[in-house]
Amino acid sequence: MEEPRMKRIAFAAAVVFWSGASAQAVFPDPNANCPPSQCGQVSPLIPMQSTEAVHMGLVWKKNSQNPKILFHARFSEYTANDMADPALVDLAIARGALTTAGNQFNSSLRDVLNGFDPFLGLGQNRSADDSFQRLTYGGYLMRQGLSQSVPTRIKAVRTMERQLLLDISHPDAFKNSGKFHTALLDEADFAMNRAAFAENGYSKGMFYNTYCNARTTLSDGRVYVFGGHDMQSDNGLYKVNIFDPDTETWVKRAQPCTRANWNKDPFGLALFARDPNAQFYDNCNPRDQQSTQPSEPSDQKYARWYPSAVALPNDTVLVVGGFDQDNSVGPDPARAAKGRQNVSQTDTAFTASRVNQVVPEVYDPKTDRNIALENARMAFPLYPQLEVVETGPGRDDWKVCTFDGEMDYGSEAVAGGAKFGIGGGTPNFEKGTTWCLDVLAALKDPNRDIPAKNHWTLLDTASEVRPYCCPTASLVEIDRDGHTVSHKWFMISGQDQSGAQTGTVESIDFTHARPRWQKVGSILQPLATTKSVLLPDGKVLIGQGVNRSPGCNVDGRPCTFEEREGHHFQMFDPETGSVTKLAKTTVSRGLHGTATLLPDASVFFAGENREALVRPDDPSFPLTTSYAGVLPRGDPDVGVPVGQVFSPPYLFNQDGSRAARPVIAKAPRKISYRGHFEVEVAGDPREIASVVLLRSDHNTHSLTTGDRHVKLAFRAKRDDDEGELRVTAPKLPAQAVPGIYMLFVVDRNGVPSLGRRVDLKAETRGRDERDRDDDDE
Repeated sequence: MEEPRMKRIAFAAAVVFWSGASAQAVFPDPNANCPPSQCGQVSPLIPMQSTEAVHMGLVWKKNSQNPKILFHARFSEYTANDMADPALVDLAIARGALTTAGNQFNSSLRDVLNGFDPFLGLGQNRSADDSFQRLTYGGYLMRQGLSQSVPTRIKAVRTMERQLLLDISHPDAFKNSGKFHTALLDEADFAMNRAAFAENGYSKGMFYNTYCNARTTLSDGRVYVFGGHDMQSDNGLYKVNIFDPDTETWVKRAQPCTRANWNKDPFGLALFARDPNAQFYDNCNPRDQQSTQPSEPSDQKYARWYPSAVALPNDTVLVVGGFDQDNSVGPDPARAAKGRQNVSQTDTAFTASRVNQVVPEVYDPKTDRNIALENARMAFPLYPQLEVVETGPGRDDWKVCTFDGEMDYGSEAVAGGAKFGIGGGTPNFEKGTTWCLDVLAALKDPNRDIPAKNHWTLLDTASEVRPYCCPTASLVEIDRDGHTVSHKWFMISGQDQSGAQTGTVESIDFTHARPRWQKVGSILQPLATTKSVLLPDGKVLIGQGVNRSPGCNVDGRPCTFEEREGHHFQMFDPETGSVTKLAKTTVSRGLHGTATLLPDASVFFAGENREALVRPDDPSFPLTTSYAGVLPRGDPDVGVPVGQVFSPPYLFNQDGSRAARPVIAKAPRKISYRGHFEVEVAGDPREIASVVLLRSDHNTHSLTTGDRHVKLAFRAKRDDDEGELRVTAPKLPAQAVPGIYMLFVVDRNGVPSLGRRVDLKAETRGRDERDRDDDDE
């Protein structure tokens, strides 16, 4: 049944819960003097409980107009207390970790490095509960990247799972105390909105560390998760995990014995009581693939870490790229001795086994199986950008275009695995190529299982490269006959031939007879790993990202702290190529930050490593005196997971009040290809300037594959049908793949309505869908 009208309004109200006045005297609202009609509005900080939103996206129950946000980071199948000793976190705090520069919480990680630490003075003898690394992680290096983020000063979240579901329509979802600096949040802040979060890890059937996965939503509303993180960075998963939003659980997969044993005997206490020298649970060696990834028919043929996935017009998924390592190669044999000397282990032999997976795979949700395209090999950098492109008038006339692919990747170290682009002195991705894959031809090829580099076409080469750095924006416009008028793909920021970061924006229009990349603008300053979000009015909100290189400069002068950290939001106009500076945040979010469009047309920013959210060089923090002397209070240890809502300028009047918004009074729940549908708006339909479908898929690491803005042709109906618009639906699935969209109307002032969920279903092709939603907004 349709959600009640008041619940949708409650969501919109919850997003603007703050008053604009800060509860802080020392750190006031940084945008208090910046008119929201020009700058937009940035909310105070919103606690995100136990995990960083490194992977984030909307999930929708059947027929619901109110999505939730599914998000997680590394160790999505565990809690903080599983892998970090809370007693050591508290000891670090007691010793002054919150005022001493550096991430002192590292010492709490349950690995062999806990044998000695000069800050905590733990000595060389540790108890048997320092066992997470050896029993579940194979003894490999743990203390890197997001592992360092898990220990936290917020005690209430240490027993929460590290995969969560945020109910954005819950009245507490965006509650906050008006704080704008992460370091000032405390236990009381995290208690304010705790009720809006539900744990969605091990208790709901997630048995794998799906960090660094590829994920996409298909027309059934389920989220399909490919690959992930097996024990160490660059070591991939074979698994395809599936989230079902209706049950809010994970589709059943085989449980690894490492995770099952940890659940039965946490920390191996019973194991070590029986055998103090045990290195792993009985018959469960983590270096045996079947212990950490028991084989299943649904597995991919190739294990992948940092792959990309895109939903296809035929409601299947293409997965490309990703790295893997050989976990039969053991970790650093001297790791324990190094730990006692406070020296990090290196796992050199394990790292040397790294390969780049060059064989794409196609996943079919109906069979829950993958097909390897052995005949379509191509090497890619981590998280390559992908785009579905219409190539003709037929339903099957489409390809998937990519960026930075390398056909000449050399020999394969193992079957399907090349050494190209993996670091360590090997060649890198330096060409900015756009190769397009004919997926259907590759699938139908009778020689599909024979290694080859077929079914790729080189479309063009951009002036800059974008490996593992840069978001995209995809905008399609459709005319009254359902034909594509334009299909523009934007690359936002880049790298020049020297490898230096740039602010260049390049675009290609796939409808041109000879599509070519061209420079169309530049963001305000060079930033890596910035985020881009398509808005209902066709503009692109750009936020966050960093440029910490020594050569960072703006207009010939050194970058300020705010410029290095990408604190100012920006608005890019694809029509003109212009960029406008907007309001600013106080939070730095680099590679692991995320952003997603919400149904009220605001944007939610979250993610980044917990210990990176408070910068040690932040000039906002005064110097303070600690037992270690006078130090800046910008201490990484005080970082905690937070989000912020950015409300674009289109939501405000000149006087700062909220703009009157157009209202969708009636709209279909489902629409079909090759047809029309009616939308009823309150008031004069002639005030509506555009009707758009927006697909907002899951995103991570600045990768926005799957997001698309589809501008639809429409006309106001006859005078006696006041308020009704007749809208042309997409004609082909390549214009808008089957799935869940948000429908917006935008008035002549550029103000969007609230988004209405619309399903574009593959099985509705050929009939005019008139399943209407008669609720008022």
